[in-house]
Amino acid sequence: MPEFLRSLGYILVVSAPVLYVGGKIALPIIGAAEFRLWRNFWLLATVITFLSRGFLDFAVGLALLSIYVHRYSRQPAFLYIVLMFVAPCVPIPSGIPGVFNKILELDPPRWLAITILLPVALRLWRDRDVREFRGLDVLVVAFLGYTSLLSVRLGDFNSILRILAGNFLDICLPYFVFSRVIRSGLDMNKALLAFVIGVLPLSAIGVLEIWKSWRVYYVVVQEWDVFLKTAYLFRDGLLRASVTSIEAIAFGFVCMTGAGCLLALRSPAPLGIWRYVALSVLVLGLLSSVSRGPWLGFALCVLFLAITGPKRSFKLALACLPGMVSVLFLHPPFLDRFINLLPFVGSADKGSETYRSSLFENSLIVIERYPLFGSDSFLKEPEMQTMIQGQGIIDIVNTYLQIALYYGLIGLFLFTLYFFGVSARLTRKSFSDNSDTVNYKAVLGLLIAMLLVIVTTSSVSVIPYIYWTFSAMCAAILAPGFAGDREDLPRQVPKPLKVLGSIGPLARHDSLDDGRKKMRVLGTH
Repeated sequence: MPEFLRSLGYILVVSAPVLYVGGKIALPIIGAAEFRLWRNFWLLATVITFLSRGFLDFAVGLALLSIYVHRYSRQPAFLYIVLMFVAPCVPIPSGIPGVFNKILELDPPRWLAITILLPVALRLWRDRDVREFRGLDVLVVAFLGYTSLLSVRLGDFNSILRILAGNFLDICLPYFVFSRVIRSGLDMNKALLAFVIGVLPLSAIGVLEIWKSWRVYYVVVQEWDVFLKTAYLFRDGLLRASVTSIEAIAFGFVCMTGAGCLLALRSPAPLGIWRYVALSVLVLGLLSSVSRGPWLGFALCVLFLAITGPKRSFKLALACLPGMVSVLFLHPPFLDRFINLLPFVGSADKGSETYRSSLFENSLIVIERYPLFGSDSFLKEPEMQTMIQGQGIIDIVNTYLQIALYYGLIGLFLFTLYFFGVSARLTRKSFSDNSDTVNYKAVLGLLIAMLLVIVTTSSVSVIPYIYWTFSAMCAAILAPGFAGDREDLPRQVPKPLKVLGSIGPLARHDSLDDGRKKMRVLGTH
């Protein structure tokens, strides 16, 4: 059997039960018909990924799929989140042969931004109220404007065009769409649910990767003619799962986000045991990445929820207590190995900590040399050249350092000012608004966790797409017109759609009565 069919078969088998669990969680929030759309589009996109003989084939297949997304989905923007992680996030140079050989480096999230978010943005732009500037918009525009202006120093029109297009697809488009399309508490919970559904199958696949020491999606990367300097990365003898994120720490970031969104999710009906099953799958995926930064981030998120909501956290702790006691009592062999991998406690991969310390010291020297505007050639500085690793790369394992080195302290100030503004407003909102429909404290805890984790990694793979999209969701619930305690207005019922006859109807919209029930929180049912 060809390798790509073998990989596809494993993925479909592993994904089926977790998608079933996802359906149990999604049913009270989006209904059975909309979930069928999400599930079937995810499955179809996965099949397209493995059957494509190159990125162009994948892009055409996904573009055709997006036509059905816009026609049959109630809110297509959420499918951008569901499908964001469906294919390997590797950059593919794209351009016009003979004119611009390389206009843009396309990857699946950027292509989804073009095919899904751009049409949504154009529809939203027609509404005059939507186009009105809000407080946080100014901070985003300031950062975008500054980084775009600095692209002029590259002196090459192709490079300038590439920076402008990247800023538009990576930051501007997701921010505009999600800060406007989320208008009620139900919308926010749908967006959180989209992250959960998109990450759940990948978490199960991550467990498969570490169990079999096999990169399941690597065959797709090879078909797309992409060379990875480190295809298989191990820590303490364990393969660090990466699935479609390519980088293990990026996959850990993905799983941390999915688990945090599940903790923040509020449902109009009890989810019972299904919430805990889904959380277990997401945590196992997080552990399979063997990435200590995301582990710390998720621990911080849980700790924040425990401090701000002790009663609910106590109920969750009681639910987890039997499992924890069993592990401590039985003391399985993997427990000592897990402790050895923990940050600050274990002794595995001490070289990583030494590298980070040296990187910080050398980066400060370079920043002092180019303090305000940074340098586009900072990697050529002698202090940075001493940081070249065995793979021949300099890994800037800190997003804040990465921004300060390239864009200077002004760029770092604008970047942190935006996220500080979102966090500060969200903090004030979370302690003054006891809404039944939006768990502001959990959303704040996850945002803080993201901002902590990017201290330990550069903005690689899907990481920037996640934190810009999630921050836009936070901006939406902070908007003056946000209807936190009001239900969505009725939407037009889409037409039924069938695909290939064997998958069954993609859309058969049932009546929903989730608009009149009170939202519930983890640990209260």
